[in-house]
Amino acid sequence: MEILTATSSEEREKLWASRIGVIGALGWLAPNYYLVDGTVPRTKLMEVLREVEKVAEESELPIANLLHAGDGNLHPLILFDERKPGDTDRALEAGGKILEICLDAGGVLSGEHGIGLEKQEYMPLMFSQEDMDAMAQLKPAFGSEEIFNPGKIFPTGASHGARHPEGGFAKTAANAFV
Repeated sequence: MEILTATSSEEREKLWASRIGVIGALGWLAPNYYLVDGTVPRTKLMEVLREVEKVAEESELPIANLLHAGDGNLHPLILFDERKPGDTDRALEAGGKILEICLDAGGVLSGEHGIGLEKQEYMPLMFSQEDMDAMAQLKPAFGSEEIFNPGKIFPTGASHGARHPEGGFAKTAANAFV
């Protein structure tokens, strides 16, 4: 393992270009990916990454791990091919297991991408019913017309794979899903 530290703006740009180019490079391994966003205590990173590796083995799908080691923010990218029967379901299930691993390690459901649609059914794993009720009461304080992200954040009662016609994913680009 090697740790690189940029000492100039040129080195910073080179390191950053590598970081942002990695997702495109993964397209050589699979046509689609499912990005998971969970955050764990930094002291649990190695433990959680070992568990994510087990999820990859169980699901028989490769998982590339991008992360912000400094703040414990994980971005496992579950690689799959939506054209193969069962791949999308396995990717969804693997994503759910990864979120549960993050929570079990004392982490949270999202470090920077929010709850949106795909993680709303996992909210009760992290929050009590009292917490959920308090959050639900806050939203209307900012508008009663249900104009702020309608249908997002709070659980709907749908199963984890039944929220979108594509099997639980929202397409964000030609081959990307969230």
